[in-house]
Amino acid sequence: MADELIHLVEYAKGIDDPVASALIEQFGGKSDIIEAMPFKTVGQGRNVFERETAEPNVAFRALNANPEISHGETEERQDQCYPISGLLEYDRIKLKRYGERKRMMHMMQQMTKGAAVWTDTLIGGDNASDPKEFSGVQVRLVATNAGAASADVNGSNDDSRLLANDETSGGGALSLAQMDKAIDLVNDPNQIWMSRRMLTKFKTAARSPTISSNSHQITDDYESDLGRRVTRFQGIPIFTGYPPSKRSLFLPFTEVGYGGGSAVTTSIYVCSVREDGVCGIQTSPPEIEDIGHTDRGVHLRDLFEWDVGITIEDHYSALRVSSITDAAITA
Repeated sequence: MADELIHLVEYAKGIDDPVASALIEQFGGKSDIIEAMPFKTVGQGRNVFERETAEPNVAFRALNANPEISHGETEERQDQCYPISGLLEYDRIKLKRYGERKRMMHMMQQMTKGAAVWTDTLIGGDNASDPKEFSGVQVRLVATNAGAASADVNGSNDDSRLLANDETSGGGALSLAQMDKAIDLVNDPNQIWMSRRMLTKFKTAARSPTISSNSHQITDDYESDLGRRVTRFQGIPIFTGYPPSKRSLFLPFTEVGYGGGSAVTTSIYVCSVREDGVCGIQTSPPEIEDIGHTDRGVHLRDLFEWDVGITIEDHYSALRVSSITDAAITA
């Protein structure tokens, strides 16, 4: 039996409480990655799954010869949920002065911040450094032998989940040929994650006569389901996290490239977002609860809480393209 899957925005529309419905829809809608991410409910906050480590043998045989006996091998893995929450206080006098509308505005701001925090953790979370958060794709998608042979980051080894756009110190301008290679290394890719600044370079590349032979790979048109423009590369939609805000830019050019040098590069992630690929996990759907007055009676309290994480069951469902500088895209 398949795990229960939800998309937050659609789930929110079915909540009877109008306040909780609006707030959870705000959380899910303020990050295009969260909006498109399925979340499956897992028992006790853990997603336990098997990943293949060795293939069973299948081969042609001679007549009257026995088939070779073999055994497939798997290893049990698990990903865990971690609580993200916020307890917002609102002064009773402000409620008298400004009414419920301003209180709701602050609650909406909390959801916007929560969406950005979750989306940033999806990329840069590191459970080894901060046990309170889940590990994101940056620490999960690595080369087969970090720092070793070029074959581990040049796309010739399918098991490696890191493709260096440029292996030299300081990285280099993104090559569309490297993007073609990255897409080829992912099973059923259906999303590409990058910064808004990187997306702008894709739109510029589509208009550039110097790489016009490649521009047909980049389209920018309306997606009827979302009602907004969606840029695609090779038909795969591009997602850029959250819109402009007080928070830092999603996937900024602050990474050190594979070849070392200054922290002036960014990464792009090619993913297959699905139940058995890259998928969100939760103990239960997010909750909004009116806690009531504080002990002193001065403030009203509203709690947002969600026990959540991510899982990558299929080893080949995601790839990181690193070492990309803030320069015009090349063919």
